[in-house]
Amino acid sequence: MPAMRISAFRRFLPLLVLCLAAQYALAGSATYHQSVAVVQEGRLSLELTNDSHVPITAFVVREISSSGAEERTYFDVYVDKGQPELPLAPGASIHKGLTASAGTGQTGLQAEIPAVIFKDGSSAGDPVWTNIILARRARLHDRLFKLRDLLNSLVGTGIAPEAIAEKLRTSLIEEVKRLPDDDLRSVDTITFFDATAFFDRERPAKSDYALKLYLSQLERRALVLEYSRPDLDKIRALPVSIPIRTGG
Repeated sequence: MPAMRISAFRRFLPLLVLCLAAQYALAGSATYHQSVAVVQEGRLSLELTNDSHVPITAFVVREISSSGAEERTYFDVYVDKGQPELPLAPGASIHKGLTASAGTGQTGLQAEIPAVIFKDGSSAGDPVWTNIILARRARLHDRLFKLRDLLNSLVGTGIAPEAIAEKLRTSLIEEVKRLPDDDLRSVDTITFFDATAFFDRERPAKSDYALKLYLSQLERRALVLEYSRPDLDKIRALPVSIPIRTGG
């Protein structure tokens, strides 16, 4: 191993120890494990490996920097579009880049994957984080139906696609005022942004055609959620307590 690679490894060793400690803290859970690696140009990556016989459909990454600032990133094949690496097959691994690099000297950085969800509805890790991951699915389902009701009311009115986009922006502003700034609100904003972008692209189209096309997309996304596991009724019955971000 080149001297530079060894030096980089030594610098991020405390981080590796923290991550491995987090892994072993998941007592009784041998269904996934995590580790840190130095990848290209000294960047740090958190590796998740699926040790179960069922694909992983969702997980969350937590990072706490040496200054105490916390970042959370959710990955869910049922919520987030463009997740080509999910579901994560049994025995497979996935890498997610961390914000720090091996040469930054951030030996106080902590990184972990505290919970994962499997395709059959089972989970592993901290139940607090498991419930938050699942709550995002229920929030998305509710948001899709609210958005459907709003757009359905516009069918047959002759409203132009650009006016629909503007109405969505106004609705988003009003909704955000009423929502707490927590890990679930991003689901609402992303859903609105997706709808707004669609109608911005469809400006030349007839309004009813664009509305019905997007409404069919909403119904398909809602159906996917309804067939996911655990089912939405079980998710809505789960207690959800979202930890306050450190350093925020």
